[in-house]
Amino acid sequence: MTTDWHAECVRKYNALPRKRLAPSGLVPNVWHFDLRYIPLSPPSHMLFILQKESQFVHQQSLPVGTKKSIKNAFGLSYFPETAKEAALEVCLGLMHSFNTTFNQEMTPGPMMDPYAPWKFTTDDRAFAQAVQKQFKSLGVKEDRCKVEFVDMTQEAHERFDGLYKTLVAVLGLPDIVRAALVTPSAIGFSGLPPADPEAWLMYPSGSLHGTPEEVEFQKITGYSQEFMNNEPLPVNSGNRLNSSSNFMDILERIKTVTTSTSLEQVRRRADAGDSQHAIDAALRLKYGLKCTADRVLSRSYLIKAALNEKANAQTRSMAHSMLIFWYTAGREDTVRARFVFAAAYHANEAVRLVSEKATESNGAPVYCASANALLFAMNTIESLTKDMTVPELLVHSKWVIQASDERKAYMHLERLAAEKKMMKKPNRYRCAKFGCGIEADTGKMLSRCSGKCDADKKPYYCSKRCQKEDWKNHKPFCRQGAPCSVIDPATPTFGGGGTPQGSIRVPIHHADGTTSILSTSTMDPEMLKEMGAAMKDAKARVGLSTLKMDLHEVD
Repeated sequence: MTTDWHAECVRKYNALPRKRLAPSGLVPNVWHFDLRYIPLSPPSHMLFILQKESQFVHQQSLPVGTKKSIKNAFGLSYFPETAKEAALEVCLGLMHSFNTTFNQEMTPGPMMDPYAPWKFTTDDRAFAQAVQKQFKSLGVKEDRCKVEFVDMTQEAHERFDGLYKTLVAVLGLPDIVRAALVTPSAIGFSGLPPADPEAWLMYPSGSLHGTPEEVEFQKITGYSQEFMNNEPLPVNSGNRLNSSSNFMDILERIKTVTTSTSLEQVRRRADAGDSQHAIDAALRLKYGLKCTADRVLSRSYLIKAALNEKANAQTRSMAHSMLIFWYTAGREDTVRARFVFAAAYHANEAVRLVSEKATESNGAPVYCASANALLFAMNTIESLTKDMTVPELLVHSKWVIQASDERKAYMHLERLAAEKKMMKKPNRYRCAKFGCGIEADTGKMLSRCSGKCDADKKPYYCSKRCQKEDWKNHKPFCRQGAPCSVIDPATPTFGGGGTPQGSIRVPIHHADGTTSILSTSTMDPEMLKEMGAAMKDAKARVGLSTLKMDLHEVD
């Protein structure tokens, strides 16, 4: 949105006549407003304006402006986390509403002359202060800047409820769907704690260590992992985590790209409409790769890529997937409704974009999803809908829920087949070093002891390092007729069927009792274990599987 439009909006607003009474002369010229998140696709934030005595209401989607100025800035491009972030678009929305007499040009009948309000009120103290300060910053006349705090939460919500139900009725949704929709509450900024800016990182700055070169490599590793976690792949595939791109190749390519091109060059191309460069800019800003990390700016570039209709579906899907945990990570035990709904929207779009046109020979859809989208569906959407705690999520998450269900069904069948195979020789598929945790989907991925121990008692190892460290334990048993030396009684955690090239995996046991499987056919065992430890720490920070949602935005 251009500053020229801002200036014109302010000029018109300052020129409007202003009186204590509304034009009818019957009610005070005092107007109450609040901000609400509308999860209906495409989602957006809505400015709600109410004149209490006359019960007149008006709604204005944000952001507002000329078609050119908001061409690529609709819906979720505007997602304020604080009252300060919300204030500019709210001020512009309020001025636009009065400059146009509540968009009167779009309704039949004679037009009223526009006028300025005598006073504004809202029901959030931080919001009132931020909007008042923003009015002054824009150059609005002093007598038109004041915003008072007035507790009208219940009355405003009752009026908005009627308006919202009218909007929903126009959509022609089935009765069962309408019954699941909850009227959005006003957003309360005063009691909203700021998100931890590093909570959505695979490697937070506190976990980075070593020389500057080693720290830079760890950041590049995090960047590379984003591609693996957010690449959409068929859910009915046993080779999901071993994507077509070799992890080490990705690592080298990213290292080359980030060394040969500056962030400024990448941002210029992204601003010109290149979605792949937008993702590159977003990930550099996310991890602070040769730049200062900026969580908000990182999101803005992911939004550019996700909403770019000229980009291919794969790129847009990845951008949506990368956005999911921006909304929920680092929000402690309780996350407010709009953050979960926004994350669900991105998860659903990440699946829809790459699945709706992909079909099998019989016409059935081929569901594709990223690991991040599936994780969010299984740990968050499922936990909030299984007891119908938040049934509305079922309405907004159809594609990702179906992909998750298909993935679970596929994995169940694969697990049964793997269990039948591995139970015959469990030691054959698990590193014998106590506490290692590395497993394999095929026996060829582990090497066995070459000593004199009996063939059916031989231990298998994922690496020379593990074999050397286990020698003290195995040495007394490395002879004919001796019992098996393997002292880890655990059996493999059947993570699915085998892959043609073979792969190793490590189960990640989380504090909440859930288990994730990290699998690869390209990384060495030590790197896989380090990545598994990082994922465990990341999930502990995000708290995904125990996420609670506050349905009411107002404190």
